[in-house]
Amino acid sequence: MESLINWLNSTALNKFIMSEAWLWPSLEIAHFFGLCLLLGSLIIFDLRMIGIAKAVPLKSIETFMTVALIGFLINLFTGIIFIVGDPDRYIPNIAFRLKMLLMVVAGLNVAYYMRRLRPQVLDGIEGDEISGGARYVAALSLFLWTSIIVLGRIIPYVEY
Repeated sequence: MESLINWLNSTALNKFIMSEAWLWPSLEIAHFFGLCLLLGSLIIFDLRMIGIAKAVPLKSIETFMTVALIGFLINLFTGIIFIVGDPDRYIPNIAFRLKMLLMVVAGLNVAYYMRRLRPQVLDGIEGDEISGGARYVAALSLFLWTSIIVLGRIIPYVEY
């Protein structure tokens, strides 16, 4: 781990990120914007999957998954830049590590949705007709992404 931190600290990208005063705040803004797209879309979709606003067809709100993906990609890009820019803060940090672990679990949750539940949603099956524990998948998604946000916010305040 120490060798990875040292290597990242020695890269030209690290030097650039740390030398430009405008870059870090700009990345923070982009990261927040990506978070709004991601979480805003997931909240709408997951709450509908749980059973709120049953009059709205699931197929109609499925388009929010594209917006969520765009938000995730923005956050993936800016998150990698944050790690390269300040590896001493992120890599050894327990909150960061837990956040990454929960992101893997959230990714598996999305993969389960895409493989098992999405075909039913796209076929027009609604609410209680969806099999595979759709409510559990949605509730887990809300829990995971809320936890990921909380862990991300406490990274600066947690020591190793």
